[in-house]
Amino acid sequence: MKIAVIGGTGLIGSRVVEILNARGHEAVPHSTSTGVDLLSGRGLPEALAGADVVVNLTKPRTFDDASPAFFRKTRSTQFFEFIGTVLSWTSDEHTVRLPATLMQPIAADEVARAVADVSGGAPLRGTLDIAGPEVLALDELGRITLAARGDHRTVVTDDSAGMYAAASGRALVAKDGAVIAGTTYREWLAR
Repeated sequence: MKIAVIGGTGLIGSRVVEILNARGHEAVPHSTSTGVDLLSGRGLPEALAGADVVVNLTKPRTFDDASPAFFRKTRSTQFFEFIGTVLSWTSDEHTVRLPATLMQPIAADEVARAVADVSGGAPLRGTLDIAGPEVLALDELGRITLAARGDHRTVVTDDSAGMYAAASGRALVAKDGAVIAGTTYREWLAR
């Protein structure tokens, strides 16, 4: 089966392409770096020509006030691989300021496998939500991350710090019926 993977050069997309090709499909990565632009449509007709399946794994172009809405509507919860970047947004040499926003992060490899399973399988005709096995507050994720890295900075709970401060309650936690992955954040950090 020929599968066009839009966003196929990114963190998840490149892994999905690799998995699908290993399973015998013809997965072709497309992105702005390969000449495909979803906003303008440039390169899109050529990218989709002959494709049996199209997978869209693009991310928001900017991280601003509209980002929480994007993340509430995407396929999975936040990736473990992105937690370090989130910490860098609100840190200095002594402290990391993070809100106590609840999250249910997941390993990118588990997201890629789930996307590949759906992409190469029978039509889902619906939405598959996936998430990690633990609900943790972002400030606690920061403490866990710094401890695992031997970083002695202090995490200060600041419910106005960073983009994730805009998310309230369980907005970044999987809804009922989500597929729950097996790898915990601490297990992933230990690898």
